Amino acid sequence: MINIMSFQLRKVFSRLLAVTGTINYFWNKLPNGVYAFNYHRIGDKNKTPYDRAIFSCTKHAFEQQITLIKQHFTIINTIELAELIEQNKVQDGRFAVITFDDGYLDNYTEALPILNKHQVKAVFYLTTSFLNADQLTWWDEIAYLLRKSHGKEYQLPNSTLKHTLEKENIDQTIRIIMTEIKQSKTLSVLAALEDIRKVFPLAKNELLAENSQLFMDWEHAKKLLRQGMEIGSHTLTHPILSQLDNEQHRTEIVDSKDILEERLKCTINSIAYPVGRYYCYNENSIEYTASAGYKIGFNNEPGFHRSVSNSLDLNRFCVASDDINYLKYECCFT
Repeated sequence: MINIMSFQLRKVFSRLLAVTGTINYFWNKLPNGVYAFNYHRIGDKNKTPYDRAIFSCTKHAFEQQITLIKQHFTIINTIELAELIEQNKVQDGRFAVITFDDGYLDNYTEALPILNKHQVKAVFYLTTSFLNADQLTWWDEIAYLLRKSHGKEYQLPNSTLKHTLEKENIDQTIRIIMTEIKQSKTLSVLAALEDIRKVFPLAKNELLAENSQLFMDWEHAKKLLRQGMEIGSHTLTHPILSQLDNEQHRTEIVDSKDILEERLKCTINSIAYPVGRYYCYNENSIEYTASAGYKIGFNNEPGFHRSVSNSLDLNRFCVASDDINYLKYECCFT
């Protein structure tokens, strides 16, 4: 709930600063350094029965944002970023990296044409298991099951919080439950999913009748490379890395790189840690990333870098609004 309230307050502040012109003043004076922008889904979130919080913005807003970023930054990929860090030249300009997590199909159908239109390169972080078949993620399935069970109550195992699934605020309730799952130290995301399946069998049966391809496949990934885009790893199955034992943890990071390189015949230079908040990965993640030979590692914590002390733990601004002034606000005041 705190994160949702904080997000809403920041949106209010960004609008106030936009009205006074203050936001543009600070935006035009952004300091040099590396600014990474992270997107997930592109499109109309209200049309999906799955997780709506995973949508970054609409197609129209995405084009506005890409146009703005291109005007104010030198856009680079992670190969160029690694070189800047190695040569200690991060402060030589304002550099931006455009990234996408998860590999949703709308990244290819909606975002890619806009990137090509504006001659902007981006890095797509792909989860290998999502590329193999028609896959539904744990967060999309959880959101679907909860959305289709409005009017009922749900309480996670070992939790003291009971949630009423009211139709009028179901998206907010889903987000609260999802945050509780991600932060749990006693319950894995897959265990939470299995519990929700058992509690809401009717919604599960309804889900089985759905037939939609949500993710890109290997051919889409190859086409991204042919069009000058970069591919990075987003692990094998998109777990919360900090919830795994050491061997599972290492396998997710190391093997995903090997599989991507073998299937796509390219070098995988970087990784984005799933979910990417500080509680979702740890020192082991950094260690396994280094041992696998990655040059760059991204989390999903907001912030930019005037200098880089650890190239395997870089911040990104997670785009979560159509409002272009909110994007400016995040860069200026985070």
